[in-house]
Amino acid sequence: MVLLFLVAYIESLVLRPVEPDRDDIIGQYVIARSKWPGKNADWQHKTYTLEITGSHTIVRDARTKTVWKYRIEWSDITHRWGFADSTRRHHIVANGPTLYRGRFGHHYVFQSPLYGNVFFEKK
Repeated sequence: MVLLFLVAYIESLVLRPVEPDRDDIIGQYVIARSKWPGKNADWQHKTYTLEITGSHTIVRDARTKTVWKYRIEWSDITHRWGFADSTRRHHIVANGPTLYRGRFGHHYVFQSPLYGNVFFEKK
């Protein structure tokens, strides 16, 4: 019984998702082609980038060299962020972030009205 508990405890430590802190989250993100592979993902990967800074989220479109910048707020408890206001945003980030944590990292999913789920992973 004790051995079973010990194995379950060790397994939970090994399989537990990472808890990214603010420094892990800040950085440049690209479209994660492995999450939804295909021609559309390849095109999106070449076209869009996302950057999260200490105070803003920045979306870049390589086709037009257009940059969209939105103010964000951080939660001190969870090291998570959200948009600071409800202004209209670029369709890639229109519906705010969903953070998915895995054992070896994290990625964001945004729901675009044009593309559906858009997956961003840190460079």
